[in-house]
Amino acid sequence: MVNSVSQSQVTPKTTKTSIFYINDVHSNLKNIEKLKSASDEFDSFTPSDKTDKLKFAAGDIGVGRDKNFNRLGVAFQNVTGIMASAGGNHEFDLNKENLAEVLRDAKYKFLGLNVAIPQDSQINKELRKDIVKSYVQEQNGTKYGVIGLLPANFNFHLTDPAQYKDFEILSVEKTIPLLQKEIDNLKEQGVDKVIVLSHEGYSTDVQMAKSVEGIDVIIGGHTHDLIKGVEEGKNLFYSKKTGEPTIITQAGKNGDYFGVLNLEFNDKGVITKAQNNVEKTEGFSKSLIMRYFMDKILGKPEKLGTVKFAPKHLHTLIDENPGVNFLADAERKELGVDITMINAGNIRANLEEGAITDRDLKIITPFDNKLWIVKLTEKELVDAITAGAKSLTRIDNTPGILQFSGVNYTMSKSGEVKAVSIIDKEGKETKIDVKNPSTSKTYRVAVDDFIAKGGNGYLSGNLDSVEAKFDFDKNKLIADYLKKHPEPIEVSLEKRITIVD
Repeated sequence: MVNSVSQSQVTPKTTKTSIFYINDVHSNLKNIEKLKSASDEFDSFTPSDKTDKLKFAAGDIGVGRDKNFNRLGVAFQNVTGIMASAGGNHEFDLNKENLAEVLRDAKYKFLGLNVAIPQDSQINKELRKDIVKSYVQEQNGTKYGVIGLLPANFNFHLTDPAQYKDFEILSVEKTIPLLQKEIDNLKEQGVDKVIVLSHEGYSTDVQMAKSVEGIDVIIGGHTHDLIKGVEEGKNLFYSKKTGEPTIITQAGKNGDYFGVLNLEFNDKGVITKAQNNVEKTEGFSKSLIMRYFMDKILGKPEKLGTVKFAPKHLHTLIDENPGVNFLADAERKELGVDITMINAGNIRANLEEGAITDRDLKIITPFDNKLWIVKLTEKELVDAITAGAKSLTRIDNTPGILQFSGVNYTMSKSGEVKAVSIIDKEGKETKIDVKNPSTSKTYRVAVDDFIAKGGNGYLSGNLDSVEAKFDFDKNKLIADYLKKHPEPIEVSLEKRITIVD
């Protein structure tokens, strides 16, 4: 009889879900304090209807070789209640032993479906246990299948590729069927809501959304895209077989933004409503809890000097950064070399007016790459500049242009190097014939070991002349320089790099 049927039996069950998400934070010391406050606000909000609250990260939350800096990234995820994070390439800036050590403190799942790790050593066995392919997150009785993906171009971005040469990161073509199989296995277990934490990048995420069945959400990273709202054809795609939707998110870089994705699922686990809110971090207060962990793990910040003036600058991979001019000059003076070379991807923030501390240097250049002095020919310099100039022609502008102390150059928007000049310590200019650079004329160049070993393809990685290797990075030299020169710093845009049509 109809009258005996309860309302719960005739009304299809719906599930409301709210996901707090972050990606590519890079242990940004200014923003992680504010992200903790944003996370606390997410926790404190009580929706009018029963809602499952989830928190996920899509990789590169830590960065660089400094173990303590990465310990802070783990502590940050712990205290914000992150449930799972994809492995990004920068988590693997650490060597295997240090990575395993910092992951022992992780209270969240560290995910990577598409990595094959041989069990031929104790450290590999440990990391194989640490890196989980997928898991089921249960919240208020609702099950969510969560899968993580490392970037297919993993090796290209590693600080020390040799450290992980025995790790096989599957290509996108091999990952897609593996991902489909993992989803199918979850469905067989009765899990009808699937979230992929992907550090593959936006274009690959779109490819997966279009070709893999059963993904509800892809929380993305790696390419630093800022994807606001929900827009069909941009971050909302539909299965050709079932018509079910897949939503892609990504919240930029360096913790400048975070996202809250609100969803409603029907009784078959299909998204019927979605709202993607991406918010700036800067408006939130600094968390005292996060400050406690920063001081505990990193120690108290040390003031090194004062920046009197620094021009407002849009930090990108493809234009001259005036702050980097200062950093490169300081490094050059401390080492007494002809040239210092810094790749744009090594710089993650701008030099800002006010007091500058050792923590600020860590925010600007966090990788802790070790410095080398090498002898480079004119041809090697021109080839390196050309490799960087090609970034202007790529959608994601990777790997970024090179900046120097001791070299000025001109390039076209099409990535062609038009002119290169050596500027000696007295300011005298010597032009290089870019069409026929010398293979015998050399210069003493300070460069980090990432570039010296061939990282991002600026140099061959097989350098004939290595004069010195140091067990410190440029931050030490810049700190030393600031301590010797207490006068306020004025930074200016000098047009060392010119871009023409």
